[in-house]
Amino acid sequence: SPRPRGSPEPHVSPQPRARRDPLSWRAAAPRAGRIPTRGAIRRGDVVDPFAPTELEHIGEALPTDGVGAYSYLCVSRIGSALHYLSAPLGRALLAQPGSADPRSRQQALKQDKEGWIAAEKKELKNHHDNGSWSLIDRAQVPAGRRLIRLIWVYKVKRSGALKARLCVQGCTQMQGVDFDQTFCATMRSGSLRLLCSLAARHSLDMRRWDFVSAYLQGELLEDEVVYCQMPPGYELVGRDGRQRVCRVEKPIYGMAQAGRRWQRTIFPWLIDPAQGFTQLRSDTCVFYRTETVTTPDGPRVERLIVGCYVDDLFVLSSHDDEYSLYHAFTLALQRDWDVEDEGAINDLLNVEISREGEHVVLRQTAYIDKLVQTYCVDGTPTRVQSTTAPCSKELPELVMKALCYVDKPEPELLKAYQSLVGALLYCASNTRPDIAFAVSCLCRAMSKPTDELLEAARGVLYYLHRHRDVGLRFEADPVPLYGMSDSDWAVKHSTSGAVFMLNHAAISWGSKKQPTIALSSCEAELMAASEACKEAVFIDAYLTELGESNGEPVALHVDNKGARDLAYNPEHHQRVKHIERRHFFIRELVEEMRITVPYVPSAENLGDFFTKPLQGPQFFALRDTIMNHVAS
Repeated sequence: SPRPRGSPEPHVSPQPRARRDPLSWRAAAPRAGRIPTRGAIRRGDVVDPFAPTELEHIGEALPTDGVGAYSYLCVSRIGSALHYLSAPLGRALLAQPGSADPRSRQQALKQDKEGWIAAEKKELKNHHDNGSWSLIDRAQVPAGRRLIRLIWVYKVKRSGALKARLCVQGCTQMQGVDFDQTFCATMRSGSLRLLCSLAARHSLDMRRWDFVSAYLQGELLEDEVVYCQMPPGYELVGRDGRQRVCRVEKPIYGMAQAGRRWQRTIFPWLIDPAQGFTQLRSDTCVFYRTETVTTPDGPRVERLIVGCYVDDLFVLSSHDDEYSLYHAFTLALQRDWDVEDEGAINDLLNVEISREGEHVVLRQTAYIDKLVQTYCVDGTPTRVQSTTAPCSKELPELVMKALCYVDKPEPELLKAYQSLVGALLYCASNTRPDIAFAVSCLCRAMSKPTDELLEAARGVLYYLHRHRDVGLRFEADPVPLYGMSDSDWAVKHSTSGAVFMLNHAAISWGSKKQPTIALSSCEAELMAASEACKEAVFIDAYLTELGESNGEPVALHVDNKGARDLAYNPEHHQRVKHIERRHFFIRELVEEMRITVPYVPSAENLGDFFTKPLQGPQFFALRDTIMNHVAS
């Protein structure tokens, strides 16, 4: 029931996390049996499944029992008996595995035994060629060191190819023993939008390069040695009769420090004088290079920008002939690394990138279709029309009521709501500013959902499905970066909204509940503008590093005259003396000539789009302006 008026706000205990399958595994004792000697396996041999010359014999020595629960591998002869191990099959937890992706080795072998074993062999060969580990006897493992389990993760790629990935069960590693630091930066989603915007402005080519088994190409520190059990299905026993151990000497997928070690290997290579790249301070995963190149037709200025997202390179180049920086870079890339040229970029991080004439468009149609299949099995209701906005007028009130409830929500409701809203948040923060306000409101009740809010979240998904082809459309535009901010003072805690435009479309936006209560609309607007200034400073610094800033202050438009006056001068002392100093950050930037604060009429303020549930023609008019959408 709702909290009685005037009663103290209840203390809400944090929801206990649902326990995840710990992937418990018990090492099976060696089992002995007789199977015919095959191929090159001779008396006294110890089969090394990682040696390329013996890989062809592994599949022949993998009989399974009647139910397929175990797999056996011939490993050695002792006397007249041929001994082999049985090991429970490794299982991999995937966040949202596809319907065709096996969840265990048992399931994979039932689905396509030859295909998945071939995929496993290919992965093992990669590790062998890379020298990922060396085999040692169990007695050689230092006392007190835990053996980490290796598991198989299976994936059917979009092309239909089968991919088997051998991963370390990193959740069982011990910090301070198996690893120390784990932080690994990734390219920001805002960088993807900004780089695509620059590609539209300067007609840059956009290509994608993929590192094959990227983590295997990293380098561990000297003291970062990890001891692992052997891969499921490919176990060996030593002369002492115990299973041999992998002494891991290079990063493997799943290791807590694998991403960091890979990044600390590729980044120094990029900024090495031989490559000549400069690393951005604004986003350490973006590198640029600008030089004058001599060609038979005379000198020309070229630019090359590389964005690194784990094992994918997003490369933008102004030229690609044999004299270009791009050509020299790709030659060095193929010489020093195992990479694949995937051609013109089509997608990155579930964001589809397409060049339509002189425009660059970012969409998430495939991701939206996947959400509909997952959360709306019955499809989109007919009551949801193409003119229906994603957010109803009642949503803010529904959220406030939900936050007043004392009773804990049902676990099924909590899980369904958090899963759906989290999925919508990925759209809202990448390519769909049109649902930013709705998702911001839904996130406020993440721990206290109701049936009405779950239905409202489905309504946002219905809207996305109806408008799945809408995306950010960038085009060449000489107008410099500018932003607009606004706030809604109609509720207890106001909502700040801001958007920054470049090349006719939004490259950054936000809708956020203000942390403190504003006593006037002027105060709420000032708080929103100061918050937006932080993003303005960041984007301007980003553009400056890339040589794209014109050196002029960034224009941040507001529609409140009082807030604009306070941005320039310490006026209205009696009405603003209580405002915290942090909210006057905007005045400092104005004094430093880094920000200007022009006035914009409320009807033309794009920031209003992120502060309230707009409806009908007003919503769609602002959406088409912010996203530069042209109705077909």
